[in-house]
Amino acid sequence: PGQDEASIHAQLDKLYAGSKLADTAFRLSWLDKDVAAFKASDDAFIKAAVALYDDDRRLETRDKELAGKLQKAYAGTQQALIDFHASRGEAVYPDANSTMRISFGKVQGRTPGSDGSNWTAFTTLRGIVAKHKGPIEAGGEYDAPAEQLAAIKARNFGPYGVKALDSVPVNFLSTLDSTGGNSGSPVLNKRAELVGLLFDGTLDAVISDWDFNPRMVRSISVDSRYMLWQMSTVDKTARLLEEMNVR
Repeated sequence: PGQDEASIHAQLDKLYAGSKLADTAFRLSWLDKDVAAFKASDDAFIKAAVALYDDDRRLETRDKELAGKLQKAYAGTQQALIDFHASRGEAVYPDANSTMRISFGKVQGRTPGSDGSNWTAFTTLRGIVAKHKGPIEAGGEYDAPAEQLAAIKARNFGPYGVKALDSVPVNFLSTLDSTGGNSGSPVLNKRAELVGLLFDGTLDAVISDWDFNPRMVRSISVDSRYMLWQMSTVDKTARLLEEMNVR
């Protein structure tokens, strides 16, 4: 606490300089060590791990106890929701834990979004350029590859550009009901064609585990056209596309 970014980087550099764990043989040699050996080690990262161990275990125990209390509360809350919807003649689907889950929805933005602005259904390559700030070392959170920026500037969209967007779609919002663990789930259109991969939800959609509101809940997926554009135009992976029989 209270350290600036330069001080934090200096401390991290000191840790890495004082550790041999990057060496595979050295790292493997610790698999058979006992507690005393760990406590006696002068390796910077091992010393840090030993110093943090007790507090990490305390936090782990606390989190497990909290998870148990939440699970118990969830059962009662879920039963209340079931009874509430039943009183209104509405069906309630199960949470589908550890089973295949299929959700139906449509591509749709949101007006207004939780921040008061309009959320369009699609983001585009223009957003990549707008957010690009350079390498992390220079303070930029977004660092788009030079090859990608050049392709966008040249408007080299290939067959993946969408006229209505005047660009290639990158991500899209939808009314699909998703939860933790759904990241990577395929998104199919009505012809069962892969159109994207779901990877997140908007922040105010977290409540959907308890109550799904189609006016608010939005899932976020990467558009398959962006994936194909990136692979073919930027990464030049025509061989992989051929192997996957992508046309």
